[in-house]
Amino acid sequence: MTYRKIRIGLFLILISAGLTAFKIYDDGNDFEIAKSFDLFHDVVREIRMYYVDDVDIPKLINEATKEFLQKLDPYTVFYTENQIEDYKLMITGAYGGIGARVFFKKESLLINDIIKGSPADSSGLKIGDEIVSVNGIQITKSNINNLRKTLKGEPGSELKLKIKRFGENDFLDKKIIRKKIISDIIPFADITEENFAYIKLSSFRANAAAEFKKKLAELNKKQKFSGIIIDLRNNPGGLLNEAVGIVNLFVPKGSEIVSTKGRVKSWNHDYKALKDPIFPTIPVVVLINNHSASASEIVSGALQDLDRAVIIGQRSFGKGLVQITRKTEYNTRIKITTAKYYIPSGRCIQVIDYSHRNEDGSVGKIPDSLISEFKTKNGRTVYNGGGIEPDIKISKNTLSKFTKELLRNFEIFDFSTKYYYGHKNIPSVNKFTVNNSIFNEFAKYVENQNKNFESESGIAAEKLAEIAEDEHYEQEIIVKIKELQKELSIDKKSALIQFKEEIIPILEREIIKRYYFGEGIIRDEMKFDKSLKKAKIILSDKEKYQQILSGINDNRK
Repeated sequence: MTYRKIRIGLFLILISAGLTAFKIYDDGNDFEIAKSFDLFHDVVREIRMYYVDDVDIPKLINEATKEFLQKLDPYTVFYTENQIEDYKLMITGAYGGIGARVFFKKESLLINDIIKGSPADSSGLKIGDEIVSVNGIQITKSNINNLRKTLKGEPGSELKLKIKRFGENDFLDKKIIRKKIISDIIPFADITEENFAYIKLSSFRANAAAEFKKKLAELNKKQKFSGIIIDLRNNPGGLLNEAVGIVNLFVPKGSEIVSTKGRVKSWNHDYKALKDPIFPTIPVVVLINNHSASASEIVSGALQDLDRAVIIGQRSFGKGLVQITRKTEYNTRIKITTAKYYIPSGRCIQVIDYSHRNEDGSVGKIPDSLISEFKTKNGRTVYNGGGIEPDIKISKNTLSKFTKELLRNFEIFDFSTKYYYGHKNIPSVNKFTVNNSIFNEFAKYVENQNKNFESESGIAAEKLAEIAEDEHYEQEIIVKIKELQKELSIDKKSALIQFKEEIIPILEREIIKRYYFGEGIIRDEMKFDKSLKKAKIILSDKEKYQQILSGINDNRK
């Protein structure tokens, strides 16, 4: 019996116990579950006493528990004592660290982003720096992941880094004191030139609604705005109560916002607006995309169902499940799915059907045959089982293979680092642009790099040539295939011209973040943002705004 077979055996027993427990919950007979746990205990005891090799029993049980929970849904998760810090980060957004993001580059950690005012920033670290050793330990391929984790640690603890910096021959030694890093719930908020409040919400952690309300009040005091744009793109969600609190700012007291329904009937709850709205009539647009999930979908879905906001962007993720966390023994926790939520029209937007798995264990989306129509407050047609479909769809930006290769090969990143050290200052975000001069400089840089670019068709032709040689085709045919491969390969010079307009925003953003940090990135993204531009157009056209909410010229039909 192999180690893997033992693990699977333990897992199957856990599954048996788990499924039986759910069954017994309904009929009141707990004999089967007790029997399963007795069997599980016996198996563990026998393996521990008689198996030929030493076996890490706690590790096996932990892995079996993970596999057991994975059979339920991705959101039901067990946190071991060692993972409690990850759990705290999830619910608070706070961790001990240096305030820098890194990614792997061969045998170093490349600093990709730095939080302004963080220990990394205060100690003089720069985007583009390569960390080559951590606390005196040289980074290698085998330890790079573990050393990356050591960047986080107890606030107040010291971290020693050896840095390789662009343009310098000698390594730099940095001593950094870790601090408590708290990611911003609202990383950016401002009033646009068109006099609309724009507020970007990154998560629905504790106090999100209070911070959201406070930020809007500050903006309104600064300049009375005529519309609000709520950006929930890439917001994975968080606490249901915070979503309810934000919706309550815009809808009448007593309005139904969301309800939850699960197995434990006493936990079912209807959430209504408990207070009078702060902004009862001001036009609102909500921006969403495929990564807007959970609480983001409660806000966008409730405002859509109540015909209180126009939703713009791409279809949301489709997570209509509610989780709670419960304490378990030995300083562990379990986050468990307890209910589905339903927004005011009565629909649940859950897109994946975890309760009905295929024979191979895989899951699929809710079938079209089970998708139903629902009506908003004004009678507009909306649907369940597929996330929140925006009132105005904006196509998702897709990158060419050439641009993806530029990113994968660090050519945009490395050129931006080179540009930073060659230019002490740049104009403000709104004034800085990657003009023809900068782009031509970048193009020359790329052309001088010894990196090949292959198109999909070129890769296919190369494989075809290899197959032809293996199958002993005539040399004349093989030569023709190789000639075709050369013709299909990407010419750097022509590709840079072809994809210039696609590359410029990415290059501009990469340069700007070295000078203006996260806020600079967001401000620059706003210049190229198709969804934001559409939001401004809709808010500027009151008649069109009202037509959408009344169902006239419904863009979703």
